[in-house]
Amino acid sequence: MLQMPAWAQELAAGEVRDLHFGEALFHFYQDDYFTSLSRLLIAREAGRIIHHKDDAELLAGGLYLQFGMHDEAERAFRQLLDESSDPALHDRVWFQLGRAHYRQGKHEAALTALERVEGHLPAYAAAEMPLLQAQGNMALGRYAAAARLLEDWQGPTDWLPYMRYNLGVALIRSGDDGRGIEQLEALGRQPARNDEDKALRDRANLALGYTWLQQSDPERALEVLQRVRLEGVSANRALLGVGWAKTALDDHAGALLPWRTLWTRDRLDGAVQESLLAVPYALARLNADSEAVSAYQNALEAFDAEIRRLDAAMSAAQAGELVDALLVADDPERARWHWQLEELPLAPESRYLHALIARHGFQEGLGHYRDLLALGRHLDAWHERLETFGHLVEAQVLAAQQRAPVVDGRLAVIDTGALVARRDALAARLDAIAEGRDVVGLASDEELEFWKLLEELEAGPALAAAPEEARERHRLLKGHLLWQMDRDYGYRLWQQQRALAELDEQLAKVEPRLQRVLEIRADRPQELEALAERIDALSPRIDLLKDRVALARTEQAGQLHAMAMTWLKEQRQRLLAYQVQAHFALATLYDRAATAAQPSPVAEPGS
Repeated sequence: MLQMPAWAQELAAGEVRDLHFGEALFHFYQDDYFTSLSRLLIAREAGRIIHHKDDAELLAGGLYLQFGMHDEAERAFRQLLDESSDPALHDRVWFQLGRAHYRQGKHEAALTALERVEGHLPAYAAAEMPLLQAQGNMALGRYAAAARLLEDWQGPTDWLPYMRYNLGVALIRSGDDGRGIEQLEALGRQPARNDEDKALRDRANLALGYTWLQQSDPERALEVLQRVRLEGVSANRALLGVGWAKTALDDHAGALLPWRTLWTRDRLDGAVQESLLAVPYALARLNADSEAVSAYQNALEAFDAEIRRLDAAMSAAQAGELVDALLVADDPERARWHWQLEELPLAPESRYLHALIARHGFQEGLGHYRDLLALGRHLDAWHERLETFGHLVEAQVLAAQQRAPVVDGRLAVIDTGALVARRDALAARLDAIAEGRDVVGLASDEELEFWKLLEELEAGPALAAAPEEARERHRLLKGHLLWQMDRDYGYRLWQQQRALAELDEQLAKVEPRLQRVLEIRADRPQELEALAERIDALSPRIDLLKDRVALARTEQAGQLHAMAMTWLKEQRQRLLAYQVQAHFALATLYDRAATAAQPSPVAEPGS
């Protein structure tokens, strides 16, 4: 699984104390970088990030870098430098600035920024910084400085092969061939743990082999080049070098085997194209002139066929659909951080663009074009949302108009004075009950109904005429009911007093709430109108942004197309140059054959 940059993993190492910063981090960790940056900028503009201002700026700078917005990233980083006095934060910012300049190819600026780091970097950055400085110096031709940086390097063992390879190249190009060869030799014999290590080991052996060739030591070159795998990125150049090493040892027949192997491989590769000329050259050195002529003719036919295919590819590319065709199989939801073009479309020009697309500059430009496509989709989505929001506002205006009579009717019947009067009457009655200890006044409905029934019986003639036993039972029932009401009187009085206090609290809120309802009802039309005006104002702004994005996308596509056409033209020029060499060599063979076929002059007598 692909990992995000190590610096990003430190952003939330502690407790997240700002909700909106946490939201931006959530989208960041979900690989939704556009939403993360959008939420971050909105929260920062609204002043909602209090406790993580530095981390927010660092995250924003990193996301700007992700989208290729190097100037914005530099502004964010410089603002951090101006506002913070934390040495560790300063070092992280200078490190990120150095990386940003290095990505842009501004090697001097990158080295200047990295030199400002004072030694407070995390472990991952402390290991990466010397590698960045060394690569920057190598890009500027300062190989001795690069070698000094790499000689004292300490870092993860996984990075050691890369360091050793760069150190070997830097030492050789600075003139210290002995130590440079020693580094490449060690890397070339090192056991490989994975395919990446194998590829790097092949590169080391290839560089070492060609170094021995340049130093006119073909035997050592042959030994080293034969370590390179027959299948791999470096295989073709290694086979070509093996052939030249054998030629230098006057083993022209031995040179034919690797060179003829190259003939079976992709004719677009420079080493394969050179082998088309190398094979007849070796045959000519073996005095197999007729085979050499046939081989040169085959080479010319191959060059002609490839030039025709290149011309067809350039015509297809001129149609202007090359860039969009490259992204046909792309997943637009895949995060930019881990994105790279992995599959080429089935088009005539595709096979010629493998090497170009593998270059960082083209991948970066294609990534920018992809970002512009994504931004265009975001703007289209927001354009649709604004239309939806506009319809919602219209619906709310209509609903408010329809509800207005009902709301007015309900508000009209609300009489707070009457409610207060009813409350006062209840309070007075409760005071009277408490003052006279009127236990019947707090009776339940059932008890009160039973009490009235008993009193009606007592007041009527029926009870007086009833037997003594019935009168006694009536007296007992009335006494029991009175005792029951008296028993619960204290609790019931407390309940009523508490209910009255709660009523007072609610009545105290009625007037402010009513006033608030009236204010909301009065302000609602203006709020909806303001919202509608804001939506109307945003729509043309989004249209303008869409036009700007479309223009930028067209310009970016033009740059990528120009890079592709330049690359295709360079391929064609190289084939034309090989074609001229083949014609010249073929003419030389014809001249040699013609000279050998001429009869020797007959010596005149007496001469």
